[in-house]
Amino acid sequence: MKKILFILLLISQSVSAQQKCTDKNLPIVFVHGFMGSGDNWATQIQRFSSNGFCEDKLFVFDWNSIGGGSTTSTSLNKFIDGVLKKTNATKINLVGHSAGGGVCYAYLKDSVQALKVAKYVHIGSTKMKAPAGKNNEIPTMNIYSTDDKVIKNGGDIAGAINVKQTGNDHMQVATSAATFTPMYNFFTETSGKANPTILPSKDYYKQITGKGVVMAENTILSLDSVICYNYNPKNGKRFFTKKRGDDSSYTGWMRFGKEDGTFSFNVTKDQYLEFEVQPTNGRRVFYYFEPFMRNNKNIYLRALPTGGMAAAMLGNIPNDDKQTALVIFTANNAVIAGRDSLAIDSIPLSLPQLMPANKTSIACFLFDDGDELTSGKALKSLSAAPFLTGVDVFIKAEENKTMCIYYNGRSIVLPKRKSKDGIMIVVFN
Repeated sequence: MKKILFILLLISQSVSAQQKCTDKNLPIVFVHGFMGSGDNWATQIQRFSSNGFCEDKLFVFDWNSIGGGSTTSTSLNKFIDGVLKKTNATKINLVGHSAGGGVCYAYLKDSVQALKVAKYVHIGSTKMKAPAGKNNEIPTMNIYSTDDKVIKNGGDIAGAINVKQTGNDHMQVATSAATFTPMYNFFTETSGKANPTILPSKDYYKQITGKGVVMAENTILSLDSVICYNYNPKNGKRFFTKKRGDDSSYTGWMRFGKEDGTFSFNVTKDQYLEFEVQPTNGRRVFYYFEPFMRNNKNIYLRALPTGGMAAAMLGNIPNDDKQTALVIFTANNAVIAGRDSLAIDSIPLSLPQLMPANKTSIACFLFDDGDELTSGKALKSLSAAPFLTGVDVFIKAEENKTMCIYYNGRSIVLPKRKSKDGIMIVVFN
């Protein structure tokens, strides 16, 4: 009983610490780009919270970038109204990346909607003729990179504050520390006070919050359950501590997905987490994360779409007991040959023919093309997909056998699950 009371006290202290902030800044709404989701902004949100912004004033707007159509601006307006009501603010600051920049410019053309926005940051997006707003009245900062291979028509916007970068790819221009500093100074009207380092939280517990969505569509995923496990990154095994009634082992964290697809866990530091996602419809997915330094309220667990363009594109992912289906997701930047190192066991993946700079690949799908042999060649089914790379690798599903993924000097060992049991996704921050 004393142990339980002690844990509850720690959780209470952690929540209390999270609520203490002296932030007087306006709320910020972040808008992702094509095939993106709110977790594209997780690192920038953690930087803002590291610099005194209250977490409950930092919001992400999800939209269906492959089929949202003309309703996106209406949805964004409704979302911003909700933010204003929740925070008791009269205006927000707005940030748009890539295609999200087009969404924001379109939104701000409406003079009534523009009254709700104090400042706007346009990141890695199309070069516009003038600042945002019907009469170009919205103070606008434009951040772009000359090494962005996706937005090739980026450049200075006349009348805006322009920040030109070199070396950053299309994802990095949104997620990097180099982008945070000018954005922070622009919103706070300060200079030299921003610390771009994500500071580790001193709280005993980290609050991990997020939601299940359908990949690319960002429609809310109907969840039967989300189960969270500790796993050992050196051998891929779960740490079993308890028994459920059906005799399956888990670590003690189990939350059923809410109607809005959200979930929440409290975890301690240095924990490698595995999320087992069981959607009502569709395939099971196993997500693997590195430890979290701070609270993260933007954990996204994506399930495969069951229809439409994306489903057709990913329809060749195996679903059998012979092989493992693996996805390697690099959350903050693309994997680029010559700059980054990515491999599975002894098979190199960051090769020029697989991951050239102009591919801007952030997700690498590994599965067999049908002959149960590894060629290491690009899979044709994903050759035309933006941000996605497919590689012909046959990973034989073997009980008690493991595979090791190497990424830029880090490594994680995972089990070789049968693809019929679910798709495995490892996330490197």
